[in-house]
Amino acid sequence: MSVDASNSSPTGLLDGVRAKVAGAIKQAADTVGTSFEYLLSTAKMESDFNPSAGASTSSARGLYQFIDQTWLGTVKQAGADLGYGQYADAITRTSSGEYTVNDPGMRQAIMKLRDDPQASSAMAAALTQSNSFQLTGMIGRRPSDAELYMAHFMGAGGAAKLITSAQTTPNASAAAIFPSAAAANRPIFYDRDGQARSVSQVYSVLTSRYSGAANSSTTRGALALYGAGSNVAANAAGGSALPTTDTATFLSMFPDARGGQAASARTDDASGASRPADPMFRSLFQVDGQSGQAVSSDVRDLWGRSPVASATSSDGGEGNTGNGTGQRRLDLFSDRNGTFSG
Repeated sequence: MSVDASNSSPTGLLDGVRAKVAGAIKQAADTVGTSFEYLLSTAKMESDFNPSAGASTSSARGLYQFIDQTWLGTVKQAGADLGYGQYADAITRTSSGEYTVNDPGMRQAIMKLRDDPQASSAMAAALTQSNSFQLTGMIGRRPSDAELYMAHFMGAGGAAKLITSAQTTPNASAAAIFPSAAAANRPIFYDRDGQARSVSQVYSVLTSRYSGAANSSTTRGALALYGAGSNVAANAAGGSALPTTDTATFLSMFPDARGGQAASARTDDASGASRPADPMFRSLFQVDGQSGQAVSSDVRDLWGRSPVASATSSDGGEGNTGNGTGQRRLDLFSDRNGTFSG
């Protein structure tokens, strides 16, 4: 959805639906450990804080425009930790990777949760952690907030390919690389004259849209009302552009592959020599039934058990496999075809 550039008063968030929405987002950010600024900005851009927003070009719905399969997968993986265990238990992952629910009534109830600001915000926070973990491994550095949004928009694999292509082949046609995403999102992949944009231009469009949402009056108002933490509140109050790089607190838990060392988590009582606590949803990246066993060497390295993070794929694509098993690397939720998922 387009970014709202209106100059409505920040106190408007105290009224009606937006007050509940902002409060739900804040609660999710605090519970999961995800950037409040990022979740607000993404909700602003995706739905303008409308909990029941629906897309006409896909099954996307809710504050964060989850498509059906991404929603089911996120609830399955993170639901138990977030208080939605009964719904997570009802979801089955088939051998082909599809998420299904046998009981039609239960499936309807699970999909209806997308309209609940608390549930939608909580799952968006969990998915953000998953995307950030994956994207860090794929591009070899911590992603900016705008790049995290790209992962929400087109899957972590698609975002990694876009980011890499924008650097290596900036003039390549983005529509040719992401035909499905381009078909569902023409305003992003084509200019007003109908000309296909290059990958660097699409990267710029998505970055600009995220920045616009982050600096909208409603986002700044919510940050001021509920507290942004660190220097984000000061930036918002001053009206300056909000930073789009490394602002998410939870990213401090992840290693910077450029330096080969894991950064310390931000805690009040942790000493410089202590190891940060496990991220809340670390279990998303473990082999089923094997506590502490990472799903791949990439994840194990990201956890800091290897002194140097593993090298990422050279093309940033979505089809790489790990260890000869045919399993895609760091690909829990990503849309492998780059199809619109936001």
